[in-house]
Amino acid sequence: MNYWHIQMQPDDKLPKEVLLEVITTRNIIGLGEAWEDKNGEPVPDPTYFKRDMRIGDIVMVRETITPLALVEIVSDAFIEENADYNFDWFKLRRKVNVLDIYNNNSHKNLLETTLNKFDKNHIQAPGTLTLCQGKNATNIFIKKWYKQIMNDKLMDNIKISKQRQLEIKELWTTYKNQVSDTERKYIESEVDVLLNDWKLYKDKILNNSISLDDYTNRVHNATAVLPGGYLCNFLERTTKTVFGSSKPGTANNFGVKLNDDNHTFSIGKEDLNADRTKAENYFNNEIKSLLHKIVTSDAIHLKIQNVEESNYAAKQVLRKLSVLDNLYDFVFIYSDNTIDNLHNELIDLETFNNLGKNYEIRKVLNEVLDIADTPLENVLLSRFLWKYSNTQSIADINTPNVILYGPPGTGKTYAVKNSLDFLCQGDKSRYEFVQFHPSFTYEDFIEGIKPKGVTSNGNIKFELVDGIFKKFCSKAKADLSNNYYFIVDEINRANLSSVFGETLLCLEKDYRHDGVSDENLIKTQYSALIEDMIKDDPSNQGLAYHFVNGNAYFGVPKNVFFIGMMNDVDKSIDAFDLALRRRFKWLRKDCDYDVIENEVKFRNGDNFNNIVYYTKACIKLNEFISKELGMGKSYEFGHSFFMKISHISNTKTITRKNLNVLYTLHLRPTLKEYLRSMFAESDLDNKLEEALSIFQKPINK
Repeated sequence: MNYWHIQMQPDDKLPKEVLLEVITTRNIIGLGEAWEDKNGEPVPDPTYFKRDMRIGDIVMVRETITPLALVEIVSDAFIEENADYNFDWFKLRRKVNVLDIYNNNSHKNLLETTLNKFDKNHIQAPGTLTLCQGKNATNIFIKKWYKQIMNDKLMDNIKISKQRQLEIKELWTTYKNQVSDTERKYIESEVDVLLNDWKLYKDKILNNSISLDDYTNRVHNATAVLPGGYLCNFLERTTKTVFGSSKPGTANNFGVKLNDDNHTFSIGKEDLNADRTKAENYFNNEIKSLLHKIVTSDAIHLKIQNVEESNYAAKQVLRKLSVLDNLYDFVFIYSDNTIDNLHNELIDLETFNNLGKNYEIRKVLNEVLDIADTPLENVLLSRFLWKYSNTQSIADINTPNVILYGPPGTGKTYAVKNSLDFLCQGDKSRYEFVQFHPSFTYEDFIEGIKPKGVTSNGNIKFELVDGIFKKFCSKAKADLSNNYYFIVDEINRANLSSVFGETLLCLEKDYRHDGVSDENLIKTQYSALIEDMIKDDPSNQGLAYHFVNGNAYFGVPKNVFFIGMMNDVDKSIDAFDLALRRRFKWLRKDCDYDVIENEVKFRNGDNFNNIVYYTKACIKLNEFISKELGMGKSYEFGHSFFMKISHISNTKTITRKNLNVLYTLHLRPTLKEYLRSMFAESDLDNKLEEALSIFQKPINK
């Protein structure tokens, strides 16, 4: 996107009001097809208008030195033969979207402030059509005017209600206040170090001295002398401590990378054995120029455009590169899913690329959360949003019932507990954990008659007792201003149709009780008994979730979120019939290799020297189980199994011997049980030894 300014006056001047009418009623701008300068030479402006102007460019229409309007180009150039000389006089035209009309009341202050900075009295307006290049009062004013329009538009399109804004602000304040002074000092120090390190790379990009070895290398090579060893590693790993994770998916997405043999290179996914000459040619022609283009983009929209419209596969890394230059314009999140989810919740605009959405999220949150432009505030905001987004996937108001499923050890319980501590701000009364088992019943869950001691004559005394879920629903109903969360671990272990009974319907979003009216309520199998008990003794009214006109009802309040967890390797997954399945959102949790690479530490908290290769070993073992053995992803090991290496390794280098210990103690017994159902007993040991060999292979010794 480029900026321009244009004067739309014929030889006989038209009044300003007529020009504005042309722009606003016809939605066009334009100029004459051709004319000559005072020396008789063709003026190039019509050529620029036809050839160089692009759809999406921003143009200020002016009357000599007076701004009239700001428009966006929405069509290619065309010729209109039926022009009216006294109105829309020009034949060479483009269609436009009118963004704003200049108004002294609204824009005079912005114009004068800009002019004063350049010691000017009016905008500089040479020629008929001018491309904005360089820094002068006119160019800066046009860019600031456009930015003001976009910010106003953004604020007008905030989707979330004022109440929700206050709730998010309260979460943000609580989160920020919980950060320790030690962590704050670490963040500030780390940001300073990394920004200074980034400057070394940026200077090389700007003066075109960045080399292939500076871009892709091996950390322990003698030529890997820059921070993080080389740029790809610096952006992906070194900066993740405060600027967030920006994994490219695979190293091939960097365009060109040095292979493990330390001699050949992979160029994309097609040429995996290129020599240095070929790799350098590709780097110089394709990547070096792109890096320079992004770093030298002063305007945010140009930086966004250069990143998102590039053919570079690892866009997450380019996004981080952009962020390092514009800390206060973006949040430090590069994932498409997370940015999409945040943008969809916050803003009602159709923005089509990740970095553009990121920019809009940041601008909206600056307003909603009153964000200070400090490195510390930026890092905390990004961490807060990452956590907030993850919790929203678990507790989504549009789908209040969710099942987290996946292999054992994938952090399902950990994720839920972390999310609830965050959402409930430490108020543990707003969530309840229960574990289902084969003998768990409707009476335990909703209500039932249970023995309660012995009478004076020795007979067993029975009472009607509320189940754990009914009690929870009654508590939530009494506090409708807050959300409540009911969590069931191993939900598939019980006979679910029997446990839920007739109350299953009440879980559905459209059948939730509003907590006040008499709608969306049902009678349970014990309602008649409760009604009789209340009739005999009004003090028993507490047994009814909702009591009206002598009738006892049950319902699930709209502020209750139901979260189930299960290991899908468990055969009792079949407990979920179709009626149950369709009432839940299903979120799969698999082994998170980022957790292994980022969170597995040596005993004193230091990083392992070869954590990248250990992560590869974990990936290889799981791929062997799911693909080579044909067992599927449900039988893979979760990351919590692999994190046990921290307590096994006695050095900062993980060895094959360490993997043997981990495998023998924690993985082999479980894998053996899995394999029993697929292989003969005589084949088990061979398969188990093969799995160990695959696991150890990425580790050198």
